[in-house]
Amino acid sequence: MSINLGKEISRRRREQRLTQEDLAELSDLSVNFISRLERTKNQNISIQKLDSIARALNTTTPDIIMNAYRFKEVKADNHADSTPVFIQKVINELRKMPSEKSERVCKAFIIVAKEINKD
Repeated sequence: MSINLGKEISRRRREQRLTQEDLAELSDLSVNFISRLERTKNQNISIQKLDSIARALNTTTPDIIMNAYRFKEVKADNHADSTPVFIQKVINELRKMPSEKSERVCKAFIIVAKEINKD
């Protein structure tokens, strides 16, 4: 069995309609790193970077690794995660904050969202 993390990451990224630039921003990695990872067989990646990519793709590191082992060139499923890019970016920013601060931001956002939806 061979593993190709780059192909699995690319597949998941495309399923979510993310560009390499989007994934780089969401994972706090460089576009060059994402591009190289996806197009080469050089799978030299730290667990920390893989964790960042997994979080950006709304999955787990073990899930990426397990699917990379059984990766086959098949069409992406039609039931792909379709979370909009800007929602993923907000989630990524919230993850960077201390939990107490992110809780306050989320509560404020909910109040604003409810107020907007009253109409």
